[in-house]
Amino acid sequence: MKSYLCFLIVLSCFFLNAQKSDFKHRNFEKADSIANSYENERLNNLPLLAYKLTNNLNTQVEKFRAIHTWVCSNIESDHDFADKTIRKRKRFKNDSVSFSKWNNEVQTRFFKKLFNDKKTICSGYAFLIKELSVLADIKCEIVDGYSRTVNTNVSQIDIPNHSWNAILLKNKWYLVDATLASGFFFVNENKFIKNYNDGYFLAEPELFGKSHYPLDEKWLLFDSTIALNAFVEAPLIYSNTYKHKVVPILPNRLITQVSMGNEVDFCLKIPDERKIDEISLVLSKNFRYKKIKASHSDYKNGFLRMKHRFAKKGHYDVHFKINEDIVVSYTVKVDKS
Repeated sequence: MKSYLCFLIVLSCFFLNAQKSDFKHRNFEKADSIANSYENERLNNLPLLAYKLTNNLNTQVEKFRAIHTWVCSNIESDHDFADKTIRKRKRFKNDSVSFSKWNNEVQTRFFKKLFNDKKTICSGYAFLIKELSVLADIKCEIVDGYSRTVNTNVSQIDIPNHSWNAILLKNKWYLVDATLASGFFFVNENKFIKNYNDGYFLAEPELFGKSHYPLDEKWLLFDSTIALNAFVEAPLIYSNTYKHKVVPILPNRLITQVSMGNEVDFCLKIPDERKIDEISLVLSKNFRYKKIKASHSDYKNGFLRMKHRFAKKGHYDVHFKINEDIVVSYTVKVDKS
């Protein structure tokens, strides 16, 4: 029965794979070069900035690439402002009058930080992506919803906490997250680290839906029947998951319970066959990792399937790693049979 279920899920994902980006082999060097040449451009004239970024490019996808690259390279995520915003939203969750008053007051600071300091939160990234795209005659929407990380929206849902964009290119909608593509906040040094991740640019909806859930389900773009509770119970993925373009298939939940001596099926979608030799299944405890041997492993049609038999009782944190990058995490609870 498990093998049949895996076959059905893999078959479903195979058909979804037919909707992958039409632009994955396109060369964006010219677009990136133009974006980088305007590194110090200010935001006081968005129409002029949009013109400079796109005028010498021929296709919409190249124009959007230049816009996306410029925003990710020149705008800094404001972690402190983001934290304060989330706290205020939670505080006024059930007080719409107070929330509306606070929201109106914060708008001035929001735009001042963006336009004067080039610092913002996710909604600022999404706003700027949309404004520049529209000025370049590219249809773009802001999508609000839930972002899932190791610290948020795990097992249970909280308030909506993220914004990203949907872009119409060649009569097809694509998804981007300029906030997460631009870099990350290094807590130990209390500063933002620019570290562009191309995996969030025109990301596959199938992968994007593992860490983003829109308030309007039509922006899932791949399966509007997925439930919100399934989203928060799914395996954990990371920025490196986007970097390597890996999609977890099985188990479809973060926590799996099995009886001692039984096998757990793991299945990943890995389009790039060259990564197979770089991938490993590991157990972790106290930040120490131990590679485990699969009782069965095969790669077929872009899907890697591995099985592992858990012989001892206990709770195990199980990860897939590509070289040193963790790309998917699970918890396996093994009980006595």
